[in-house]
Amino acid sequence: MQFDLLVKGGEIIDPEAGYNGKMDVAVKRSRIAAVDKNIPAKSAFKVIDASDQYVTAGLIDIHAHLFKGMTFWGVDADAIGSQAGVTTWADAGSAGAVTLGGFRDYIIDKSKVKIYAFVNISAIGLVAQDYELTNPEYSNIALLKSVVNQHRDIVVGIKLRAGRSGGAQDLLPLKRGRKAADELELPIMLHLSEAPPDLETALSFVKPGDLLTHCYTGQTMKMIDNKGKILPAAKKAWENGVIMDLGHGCGSLSFDSAEALISQGYWIHIISTDLHTMSIHGANLIDPLKGAGDREIPTNGDARNIHYQVKGDGKPALHLLTVMDKMLCLGMPLKEVVRATTSRPSEVLGLKGEAGTLKPGSRADITGFVIEKGDYELFDIHGKVRHGKEHIRNSFTILNGRPLERIEHPAPPPWIEVGYDG
Repeated sequence: MQFDLLVKGGEIIDPEAGYNGKMDVAVKRSRIAAVDKNIPAKSAFKVIDASDQYVTAGLIDIHAHLFKGMTFWGVDADAIGSQAGVTTWADAGSAGAVTLGGFRDYIIDKSKVKIYAFVNISAIGLVAQDYELTNPEYSNIALLKSVVNQHRDIVVGIKLRAGRSGGAQDLLPLKRGRKAADELELPIMLHLSEAPPDLETALSFVKPGDLLTHCYTGQTMKMIDNKGKILPAAKKAWENGVIMDLGHGCGSLSFDSAEALISQGYWIHIISTDLHTMSIHGANLIDPLKGAGDREIPTNGDARNIHYQVKGDGKPALHLLTVMDKMLCLGMPLKEVVRATTSRPSEVLGLKGEAGTLKPGSRADITGFVIEKGDYELFDIHGKVRHGKEHIRNSFTILNGRPLERIEHPAPPPWIEVGYDG
């Protein structure tokens, strides 16, 4: 049999299949056909030389905001995917019941990469920056169920923003989100940020198999006490099978929180970006009211400023590989970093055997990368710095068996001012 494509000589890392070492990956008709040592180059029509590179399944970013052109938050999944090796995405609540059909028609169906959706409990989704939960009528279970049942092939869960940013004044959205998820037999992705509610109350709504995102946050719903010890409610959730998602964003990853939890053995299960119009700029994002920092503007219940400034040329400065660099710096072994960006999110999305692995028969999504050695400044969302010794750089991305050309990300939207020199 003549293969369509052969990726030859790479250092394979596939925690699900157990591949680890120099092997070749052969592709036939958009599927992985074989993984073995020394597959002859002449057996394929096209050969990619992956010598001195790592090769994994296409990366999966389980938390991003991709409703570009319709929401405050949306970024271009194809462009970022082509630059970072991300071939599968899950959007985290950008669309609600009223907007899910449009998200499918204008984003999912037109994208090269594969996109799934956590649907917002609020019918309007994340159209504006905040306050999607202010009107209790938007948390409509009957409407949500009706729409989700028309889009079961793309819906992977229900998204809830616990905390002030969603605008909720009580627990009604949490109660309705829990009820809707149970009746739809879907997991919840629960966002942690600024209380109220307090962490213990928020965690009372999650069950094994649900996801907690922003679990290394340093905000007031953080999982540690003032001495850095994990809180009892967080410990219970971690040990009872709740899935812990990083969700870096520009308001979540705190090195202090991460290091405190890691020192007690609490590693996140999934590495994700919470990529959106602000977080994509990383440390180049400027808070116009404070003048510094890679973070959201603190709020005391009033609307946040919706105009931001960015240093430099406005090109993306943060994506999944950047977040993987930070986890390597914090001590996560490379194999576990790959697991947290391939097989583990694939399992959560119900794609086991289809994505997140190089097993024969799976979708031929393949990522190649090199790890460069040096001294790299890495920032958390509070501007604190750690120095990493490794930097992951994407070398090629294969999507459905075909090389994906690099795509430039569009210019930032009008609420992001580029070129601020501070």
